[in-house]
Amino acid sequence: MHLRSFGVLLGICFVFSSNATKLPKSYEKTPVLIHLSAVKQHDSIGFNVVKALQELIYPKLLTGDLALWEGSDKKKIVGSQNFMAQERNALVPFVSSNDLFIHEYWDIFNKTFTSELKGFSFTGSTKAGKKINYGYVDIQDISNLLKNSIIPANASGSAEISYWNALHSKTYCCHLVQFGNNNFRTNPRASLQLQYQALQDPSINRDLAKISPVKKIKYKVLAPDINLNIENKNFYSIFTESINNNKQTILNNSVSKHFQTTLLLPWRIDQISILEKWSKYKNIPFQELVSIELIIDKQVITLSSKQLEELAITINLQSLEEYISEKRFTFLLEEINTQEIAPQQSETYYKALQTNPWNKITH
Repeated sequence: MHLRSFGVLLGICFVFSSNATKLPKSYEKTPVLIHLSAVKQHDSIGFNVVKALQELIYPKLLTGDLALWEGSDKKKIVGSQNFMAQERNALVPFVSSNDLFIHEYWDIFNKTFTSELKGFSFTGSTKAGKKINYGYVDIQDISNLLKNSIIPANASGSAEISYWNALHSKTYCCHLVQFGNNNFRTNPRASLQLQYQALQDPSINRDLAKISPVKKIKYKVLAPDINLNIENKNFYSIFTESINNNKQTILNNSVSKHFQTTLLLPWRIDQISILEKWSKYKNIPFQELVSIELIIDKQVITLSSKQLEELAITINLQSLEEYISEKRFTFLLEEINTQEIAPQQSETYYKALQTNPWNKITH
């Protein structure tokens, strides 16, 4: 199925009901083409498939490590040089292109909808307003990359979704533009009806990827020289003492010669940043320590939770992880998932994590 020019196609999210009587009750491995618009993806989804997929494959298209075909029939390779020449004529860079077309096969059998990815087509526009067809990437050439790569997620999303599961969750906003040989030019309403039946009709079961509510939270514990909280002073003091009593742990995790040359001198911790994984159990957030990043003498050291256990740090008669979970110290959120948090928004976002539905954290 070749990508045709469909004019301006707006990807939309909708709730649509119909008393349509001409919809097929079942169909088997029907080729479909769906359109996604980058600007139509909602923050509450947590990820932007269009933007993320383009950023993921762009380096491989430049090097030619990922096959880019002229069409889904895979008769002719575009090649990295031709791809770069097309991008030079584009109004915006490839990674900023608005439109993504996903080729799939759809089935409805026994009132159950399933889908199978076939590939992706990428388009753009020239500075003169003409359409650019960058080409087609086949799923067989990219499936392992999609399965083994985590899609960037904002604060409202989940931190551990692979591109593969994001695509198979069908939570993104899209528009069905071709179903078999039907391109809906004479009956646009049929597109809405078929899409509603497949993706939203409550009478149809769906075999879709489930998204677990998981957040990665990174925050900076303010240093005692800029904060008066006694807990901050205590935390830095105990951590500094532990590091100086267990210098081999730092040496084992640093390629810098700095620590070897200053081995006999006292080390000073300038900053402590903590990375946690948050999940929900019976709607209650559960915090799990992932790692701690230390800046010691302007050198960055990251210690995993397992390495931190070896230090056997206790604070106020509590284990390190238990103490950190109570957050008596003053801190600033730095990131939620892959979204950076401005210092002045730290408190607002932290309260949202505790009180808001987890798909409504962004502001």
